Amino acid sequence: MQESALAIADRTALLDLISAYSHTWDGRDEEGWVDLFLEDAVLQASFRGKLAWTYGSNAERSQFIASFYEGAAQAGILQSRHFQTNTLFSPEGDGSVHADTMFAVIFQHEGEPTPRFSNTGIYRDRFVKTKTGWKFARRDILVDQDPPPGQ
Repeated sequence: MQESALAIADRTALLDLISAYSHTWDGRDEEGWVDLFLEDAVLQASFRGKLAWTYGSNAERSQFIASFYEGAAQAGILQSRHFQTNTLFSPEGDGSVHADTMFAVIFQHEGEPTPRFSNTGIYRDRFVKTKTGWKFARRDILVDQDPPPGQ
């Protein structure tokens, strides 16, 4: 299996990066979340195979996450939780690493005693090691459901 070619320290650092994505997003740490990406990384989402949006710079990602938080507040979403699991790594010949990670997202809505399921899917990532550690070079969000109304 190719995964064994990935050093344990790199594997651990990549799993920490994947976890940091959830913790910064759910903790509403906009700056921390944006800093997980290379400046020119691509972040895009597809719902049931239909491309919904693409962001190709940290400035665009910063605007996106701020807009998301504003919309979530207006929709009465108090908290999100991203659960990522079952990551499979594939080191590439150029030193980058590809990974597929399954995810589920849960939202806690104002006035509701129980969190509400939002969506599931696969994060398809490419990581690049920089002087400061691993970063997302690309994250494709492949959502299993249809897009929310208005997208």
